[in-house]
Amino acid sequence: MIDATIKITVPPEKRKEFLQTLRASLDPIRQEQGCLSCSCYVDIEAENTLFFREEWRTSEDLENHVRSVIFCVLVGAMSLLEKPPEIRFSTIASTVGVEAIQAIRNSSTAEPGSFSLTNHRRLNGKSPQAE
Repeated sequence: MIDATIKITVPPEKRKEFLQTLRASLDPIRQEQGCLSCSCYVDIEAENTLFFREEWRTSEDLENHVRSVIFCVLVGAMSLLEKPPEIRFSTIASTVGVEAIQAIRNSSTAEPGSFSLTNHRRLNGKSPQAE
């Protein structure tokens, strides 16, 4: 899975217009092949800082998206901002949920910093490839 996060700082006078552009792009992006999710978030401590987050099944799906018309619209909108966006692509090999918190909190003998996702999956009878 590929996680794409764009941090955008928008001038207050352009915030409403920019949010409308982002809102209009959500559904078309969600319909693209390989899109697992697409969301926009506002920083609660800095209302003019927005986070646009996408999750893609494969790098090929992300590459096709970057070549799409809707992505070109987003790039065009971001090019009008005073501050360039911060863009980060992260490859995610596996994920765990609340069971990881429980395993860490219940492991009284483990040393701090010794928790491993691989070990956690083995403890729960799952192989790393199963996720």
